[in-house]
Amino acid sequence: MAVAQTTLKPAPVPEQELTPPKLKAPDGACDCHMHIFEPRFLPRKDTPYPPPVATVPHYNRAIRNRLGLSRSVVIQSVTHGADNSNLLAALESFEGTARGVAVVQPDIEEAELQRLSDAGVRGIRFEMNNGILSLDALEDVAARIAPFGWHIDLQTDGRKLPDLVDRLLALPCHVVLDHYGKFIDALPVDHPAVQAVVRLLASGRGWVKLTAPYAGRHRRPAPWPELVPIARAFLDAAPTQVVWGSEWPQSMLPVLGEPVPDHASLLDLLLDYTTDEGELGAILRDNPARLYDFPAVAS
Repeated sequence: MAVAQTTLKPAPVPEQELTPPKLKAPDGACDCHMHIFEPRFLPRKDTPYPPPVATVPHYNRAIRNRLGLSRSVVIQSVTHGADNSNLLAALESFEGTARGVAVVQPDIEEAELQRLSDAGVRGIRFEMNNGILSLDALEDVAARIAPFGWHIDLQTDGRKLPDLVDRLLALPCHVVLDHYGKFIDALPVDHPAVQAVVRLLASGRGWVKLTAPYAGRHRRPAPWPELVPIARAFLDAAPTQVVWGSEWPQSMLPVLGEPVPDHASLLDLLLDYTTDEGELGAILRDNPARLYDFPAVAS
């Protein structure tokens, strides 16, 4: 695995107070959306932001140990493009307790897909703001990854989902939507964009991550009460298709001059959506195990 020495001097992610969350995570609980930035790996030349120093030991202290989690899903950052070296090094460091979502070029060779799968990759990321893959490649990439049982991880303006939903449902693989669907604006539950997500979830072929609640047009402040009915609508439609993630280390927020939210409070947002132990166990343990191919954990 090639390692490049970077000349950047990125800042480390600041430590948060180690106050525990109110929610006691079940055994096998998984953080389904986080990033690792090892400084020895160069970002792409046109990176949209300089990556911070955010290593696996730092993540374990800040998230796993503090929140009571034991599994993670490392998402390939836009800063590294289609070079998955940083991702693969992170997966190796997690010693089998993490899975990955990679970025690839549409013409990636079969042998490389197999290598990624063997390393723990279970999905391909389409990030529509600064990513490498465009929606034009959606069907071709889906056809390439379907035999591996992988999914498409899609981050796009959720207001466009009504025009995309039939196309997503026709893919030969599952689709996972980032950031509550990332509607940009606060929308009512009966809005076509929210209902498009509900339709995806109800099909059993779509998933949604309850991540980055602050990801709106105006970077809405905590505690984001406008998301409660949306999250509840998702759970009412398909509680087996919803997962949660920390979005650690929130790389873009410092670039925008905005504070990083307390990660314990991000986990505790789930208590605003449900207090049912079965639903919480599904969101944090059972659903991630199915989606990312982790061993089942007894409830």
